Amino acid sequence: MASTSTSRMLRPSLASSQSDAILSFLVPSIRCARFSTSPILQKKDNNSNRGVSAVRQTGLRPRQTLSVRQKDFANQQLPTPVKIEEKPTGTQDHGLWDFFKDQNLLSTPSELMQHGREWTMGELRSKDWDSLHQLWWVCVKERNRLATEKLERARLKAIYGDYEGKARDEVVQKTMKAIVDTLAERTQAYQEALALASQDPSIDLSRTDGPQYTQLPYDPLEPEAFEEETPAADVAKDNTSQPNEKLNLRAA
Repeated sequence: MASTSTSRMLRPSLASSQSDAILSFLVPSIRCARFSTSPILQKKDNNSNRGVSAVRQTGLRPRQTLSVRQKDFANQQLPTPVKIEEKPTGTQDHGLWDFFKDQNLLSTPSELMQHGREWTMGELRSKDWDSLHQLWWVCVKERNRLATEKLERARLKAIYGDYEGKARDEVVQKTMKAIVDTLAERTQAYQEALALASQDPSIDLSRTDGPQYTQLPYDPLEPEAFEEETPAADVAKDNTSQPNEKLNLRAA
């Protein structure tokens, strides 16, 4: 095996035995690849600017030129820099300021606790539609402010104001619930009154050019009027008979 020549290993067809032909497959290919993964060792990188250094004060070579043209700074007009404002100013009555209390980013816990109680249904029953509408949107505005401050505290990772803001929000929600209940109560009363008016002959709901209610002439001889007066007359008789009985008892 060791005495096998290289020509036989490269040319298996000329081998004298089958074992030499098998070992020929282990020989690397004669053909070499055109590329290589090893780095190319080149001393010069063909860089014309190589060796130019401001630290070593090595300037341009005789045939070396720069791509930047020399400017005439004496006759050139430089732009005027913009004045930097320390604080940006905006419109004082802008609508986005409504999301902040007194145009402040955050309110202190003591300021959040300075609020009254909620409105009750008894107080809201005496209010008209416009007043309830205004009060509703005042509550919506207040809830938007509280939600804005809550997000800002979460962004700044502030550990104060959450409890006070939640208590204030609950009071506003109770007021809004009372407004909804008051309007629902009025709607139910209107529907019941409409049902009664549709059964009253003296009310014409289809009339739009004048008053819908027409007062009927009073007739004292009507059966219904007589029946309604009869119990009242009996009660009056009973009241007059009671003093007479008391007088008879005293006389006896």
